[in-house]
Amino acid sequence: GQRDPPSAARMTDFQDFAGRSALVTGAASGIGAACAKALAARGAAKLWLVDVDGDGMAALDLACEVETVVGSVADEALWAALEPRLAGLDHAVVNAGIGGSGPIAALELAEWRRVMDVNLDGAFLTLRAALRAMDESGGSAVITASVTGIKPVPGIGPYGVAKAAVAHMARIAAAEGAPKGIRVNAIAPGG
Repeated sequence: GQRDPPSAARMTDFQDFAGRSALVTGAASGIGAACAKALAARGAAKLWLVDVDGDGMAALDLACEVETVVGSVADEALWAALEPRLAGLDHAVVNAGIGGSGPIAALELAEWRRVMDVNLDGAFLTLRAALRAMDESGGSAVITASVTGIKPVPGIGPYGVAKAAVAHMARIAAAEGAPKGIRVNAIAPGG
Protein backbone atom coordinates (compact mmCIF):
# COMPACT_ATOMS: atom_id res chain seq x y z
CA GLY A 1 0.00 0.00 0.00
CA GLN A 2 0.85 3.64 -0.16
CA ARG A 3 2.22 5.48 2.82
CA ASP A 4 0.73 8.77 3.91
CA PRO A 5 2.95 11.77 3.23
CA PRO A 6 4.60 13.17 6.36
CA SER A 7 2.57 15.88 8.01
CA ALA A 8 3.94 19.40 8.15
CA ALA A 9 3.94 19.17 11.94
CA ARG A 10 6.09 16.03 11.92
CA MET A 11 8.45 17.51 9.34
CA THR A 12 9.19 20.48 11.60
CA ASP A 13 9.74 18.16 14.59
CA PHE A 14 13.21 17.44 13.22
CA GLN A 15 15.84 19.27 15.23
CA ASP A 16 18.73 18.56 12.88
CA PHE A 17 20.02 22.14 13.20
CA ALA A 18 19.89 22.14 17.03
CA GLY A 19 22.59 24.34 18.44
CA ARG A 20 23.87 25.30 14.98
CA SER A 21 24.40 28.73 13.44
CA ALA A 22 23.54 29.92 9.95
CA LEU A 23 23.85 32.93 7.71
CA VAL A 24 20.98 33.63 5.28
CA THR A 25 21.08 36.40 2.69
CA GLY A 26 18.01 37.67 0.91
CA ALA A 27 16.27 36.71 4.14
CA ALA A 28 13.35 39.14 4.09
CA SER A 29 11.23 37.26 1.56
CA GLY A 30 10.90 34.28 -0.76
CA ILE A 31 13.45 31.48 -0.58
CA GLY A 32 15.58 33.33 1.97
CA ALA A 33 12.68 33.85 4.39
CA ALA A 34 11.60 30.22 3.95
CA CYS A 35 15.14 29.06 4.75
CA ALA A 36 15.36 31.26 7.84
CA LYS A 37 12.00 29.96 9.09
CA ALA A 38 12.99 26.33 8.41
CA LEU A 39 16.34 26.69 10.16
CA ALA A 40 14.71 28.26 13.22
CA ALA A 41 11.95 25.64 13.30
CA ARG A 42 14.54 22.88 13.11
CA GLY A 43 16.51 24.09 16.10
CA ALA A 44 19.07 26.62 14.88
CA ALA A 45 20.50 28.51 17.83
CA LYS A 46 21.70 31.63 15.96
CA LEU A 47 20.86 33.16 12.60
CA TRP A 48 22.51 36.07 10.86
CA LEU A 49 20.05 37.51 8.35
CA VAL A 50 21.11 39.96 5.64
CA ASP A 51 18.78 41.89 3.33
CA VAL A 52 18.09 45.42 2.15
CA ASP A 53 14.58 45.06 3.64
CA GLY A 54 14.86 45.48 7.41
CA ASP A 55 11.10 45.47 7.95
CA GLY A 56 10.77 42.17 6.08
CA MET A 57 13.41 40.55 8.28
CA ALA A 58 11.81 41.94 11.46
CA ALA A 59 8.45 40.47 10.45
CA LEU A 60 9.86 36.91 10.43
CA ASP A 61 9.53 36.57 14.24
CA LEU A 62 11.88 33.61 14.55
CA ALA A 63 12.25 31.47 17.68
CA CYS A 64 16.04 31.67 17.97
CA GLU A 65 18.75 34.28 18.43
CA VAL A 66 18.72 36.51 15.35
CA GLU A 67 21.08 39.23 14.25
CA THR A 68 19.78 41.23 11.29
CA VAL A 69 22.03 43.24 9.02
CA VAL A 70 20.31 45.72 6.73
CA GLY A 71 22.28 46.39 3.59
CA SER A 72 23.39 45.12 0.22
CA VAL A 73 25.35 41.88 -0.01
CA ALA A 74 27.44 43.67 -2.65
CA ASP A 75 28.76 46.12 -0.05
CA GLU A 76 32.25 44.99 0.90
CA ALA A 77 32.15 47.18 4.04
CA LEU A 78 29.07 45.24 5.25
CA TRP A 79 31.10 42.01 5.11
CA ALA A 80 34.18 43.59 6.67
CA ALA A 81 32.02 44.54 9.68
CA LEU A 82 30.06 41.25 9.86
CA GLU A 83 32.78 38.69 9.12
CA PRO A 84 34.51 38.85 12.54
CA ARG A 85 31.18 38.00 14.23
CA LEU A 86 30.68 34.91 12.03
CA ALA A 87 33.54 32.86 13.53
CA GLY A 88 32.50 29.23 13.89
CA LEU A 89 29.59 29.57 11.45
CA ASP A 90 28.02 26.20 10.63
CA HIS A 91 25.85 26.93 7.56
CA ALA A 92 25.32 29.60 4.93
CA VAL A 93 22.48 30.17 2.48
CA VAL A 94 23.87 32.42 -0.25
CA ASN A 95 20.56 33.53 -1.64
CA ALA A 96 20.25 37.30 -2.14
CA GLY A 97 19.53 38.30 -5.70
CA ILE A 98 17.72 40.76 -7.92
CA GLY A 99 16.01 40.44 -11.27
CA GLY A 100 17.22 41.87 -14.52
CA SER A 101 16.20 41.37 -18.10
CA GLY A 102 16.53 42.54 -21.64
CA PRO A 103 18.16 41.24 -24.79
CA ILE A 104 21.95 41.36 -24.57
CA ALA A 105 22.28 43.61 -27.63
CA ALA A 106 19.97 46.19 -26.04
CA LEU A 107 21.43 46.22 -22.51
CA GLU A 108 23.23 49.19 -21.11
CA LEU A 109 26.38 48.40 -19.15
CA ALA A 110 24.84 50.06 -16.08
CA GLU A 111 21.97 47.51 -16.08
CA TRP A 112 24.41 44.63 -16.60
CA ARG A 113 26.56 45.84 -13.68
CA ARG A 114 23.51 46.43 -11.43
CA VAL A 115 22.52 42.77 -11.73
CA MET A 116 26.08 41.43 -11.52
CA ASP A 117 26.76 43.60 -8.48
CA VAL A 118 24.22 41.80 -6.33
CA ASN A 119 23.83 38.41 -8.01
CA LEU A 120 27.49 37.63 -8.63
CA ASP A 121 29.68 40.03 -6.65
CA GLY A 122 27.36 39.87 -3.64
CA ALA A 123 27.29 36.07 -3.80
CA PHE A 124 31.09 36.03 -3.94
CA LEU A 125 31.43 38.35 -0.93
CA THR A 126 28.89 36.28 1.03
CA LEU A 127 30.52 32.96 0.19
CA ARG A 128 34.00 34.30 0.90
CA ALA A 129 32.94 35.46 4.38
CA ALA A 130 31.17 32.16 5.08
CA LEU A 131 34.12 30.04 3.94
CA ARG A 132 36.49 32.05 6.11
CA ALA A 133 34.17 31.63 9.11
CA MET A 134 33.96 27.86 8.54
CA ASP A 135 37.67 27.43 7.87
CA GLU A 136 38.59 25.67 11.12
CA SER A 137 35.38 23.84 11.99
CA GLY A 138 33.86 22.89 8.62
CA GLY A 139 30.29 23.52 7.59
CA SER A 140 28.05 23.77 4.58
CA ALA A 141 26.93 26.43 2.15
CA VAL A 142 24.09 26.41 -0.35
CA ILE A 143 24.08 28.93 -3.18
CA THR A 144 20.87 29.84 -4.98
CA ALA A 145 21.58 29.68 -8.70
CA SER A 146 18.72 29.34 -11.20
CA VAL A 147 17.52 27.16 -14.03
CA THR A 148 18.21 30.22 -16.20
CA GLY A 149 21.90 29.68 -15.45
CA ILE A 150 21.67 26.23 -17.02
CA LYS A 151 19.15 26.73 -19.81
CA PRO A 152 19.48 29.78 -22.08
CA VAL A 153 16.38 31.93 -21.82
CA PRO A 154 16.22 34.85 -24.27
CA GLY A 155 15.82 38.27 -22.71
CA ILE A 156 17.24 37.41 -19.28
CA GLY A 157 20.93 37.92 -20.08
CA PRO A 158 22.51 39.44 -16.98
CA TYR A 159 20.43 37.35 -14.57
CA GLY A 160 21.11 34.05 -16.37
CA VAL A 161 24.82 34.79 -16.78
CA ALA A 162 25.19 35.71 -13.10
CA LYS A 163 23.38 32.54 -12.01
CA ALA A 164 25.54 30.37 -14.28
CA ALA A 165 28.59 32.00 -12.73
CA VAL A 166 27.47 31.38 -9.14
CA ALA A 167 26.78 27.73 -9.96
CA HIS A 168 30.34 27.36 -11.20
CA MET A 169 31.64 29.33 -8.22
CA ALA A 170 29.93 26.71 -6.02
CA ARG A 171 31.75 23.89 -7.84
CA ILE A 172 35.13 25.60 -7.38
CA ALA A 173 34.41 26.41 -3.72
CA ALA A 174 33.32 22.80 -3.13
CA ALA A 175 36.65 21.53 -4.44
CA GLU A 176 38.54 24.04 -2.31
CA GLY A 177 36.43 23.46 0.81
CA ALA A 178 36.31 19.65 0.78
CA PRO A 179 39.69 19.14 2.49
CA LYS A 180 38.48 21.42 5.31
CA GLY A 181 35.16 19.63 5.76
CA ILE A 182 33.18 22.38 4.04
CA ARG A 183 30.43 21.30 1.63
CA VAL A 184 29.28 23.76 -1.01
CA ASN A 185 26.30 23.11 -3.27
CA ALA A 186 24.18 25.16 -5.64
CA ILE A 187 20.47 24.75 -6.25
CA ALA A 188 18.77 25.87 -9.46
CA PRO A 189 15.13 26.77 -8.80
CA GLY A 190 12.82 27.43 -11.74
CA GLY A 191 9.73 29.54 -12.23
